[in-house]
Amino acid sequence: MNVNICIVHYNSTDTIHCLESLASQTVKSNVILVNNASTDSSMERIRAYARSGELTVQIIDAPSNKGFAAGNNIALRWARTHTPKAWNLLLNNDTLVPPDFVEKLTQAAEEIRGTSATPFAMSAAEYDFSQLHKRHCGIQFISIPTGLSCSSPGLLRTPYLCGACILIDPDSPELDEDFFLYYEDADYSKQLQQAGYRLLTTDKTRYFHKMGGSTTQNPNLVSIQMQSMWRYYRKHYPHWTLFVKWFRKAENILRGRMEIVRTIDQTYIQAHENK
Repeated sequence: MNVNICIVHYNSTDTIHCLESLASQTVKSNVILVNNASTDSSMERIRAYARSGELTVQIIDAPSNKGFAAGNNIALRWARTHTPKAWNLLLNNDTLVPPDFVEKLTQAAEEIRGTSATPFAMSAAEYDFSQLHKRHCGIQFISIPTGLSCSSPGLLRTPYLCGACILIDPDSPELDEDFFLYYEDADYSKQLQQAGYRLLTTDKTRYFHKMGGSTTQNPNLVSIQMQSMWRYYRKHYPHWTLFVKWFRKAENILRGRMEIVRTIDQTYIQAHENK
């Protein structure tokens, strides 16, 4: 199985460490790195590393930063033009992987392809980078009444593949670019399921996630997160939107987070004004 590894980069020192871990893989892959209009000097080091030849890296410079989903779509479009039969691994730039990660992940995918013709997307177990404990198995769940992410199934919980690591086939759909950041993986999982894909994970390998590589650069994270949440709910669960609003407001009022309460109200109004 030929695999492209798609990485979206924006103002982060983590990306070079991710590339270094990919260079030591037992199975070599092409890396498609989308520079999402970075404004710092991080790309200088990445370009120098790409020139070193330790890893095959195709760098694509996006004209502007339109978000994580849009960056991944740029990589997917390049892949489908130049390597139309290859699978694509969407991998966060703030992840590190063991040397046999790609080999074990693709072996698991090949085994499933050999037993079923039903299309699927696959992830692997996510471990915390600093504490080295397991966060989740690769599949998480959105609690529909609250909008919060959970690591286990339950009543009124819908599954999604964590966007930090998703292996998809050449025919899979693109991500919804209306999601700048947050909830794009939950929405993408819905798209995949609607297209007949199964959401799968494997315990044969794992990846390590630092969390927040590029997001620490953005001071408006709560607002962006709320905007994405309302977009996700308007698209998939419109009848739950008002309930989620009051739940999240009550939760933050109890915690004394009045600035977040105001942000919830502001983004909710904006989301419904822009219908």
